[in-house]
Amino acid sequence: MRLGARIRELRHERGWTQFEMSERIGLDRSYVSEVETGKIEIRLRNLELVAQAFNLELHQLLKFPPKKR
Repeated sequence: MRLGARIRELRHERGWTQFEMSERIGLDRSYVSEVETGKIEIRLRNLELVAQAFNLELHQLLKFPPKKR
């Protein structure tokens, strides 16, 4: 769930719609939605595509901000 929220946050920072994101990674918009909402788990290969779309290394994509208490 946190990964989906991170992907959504990064997508919003760039001003991309889910459709624009899906076009950049070559996957369906509904897939992006399901990943962001935590309905499905993202495959490693697709996670690499997401990182590339954001121009990030995989480890940077997986760096989560500290949880707020």
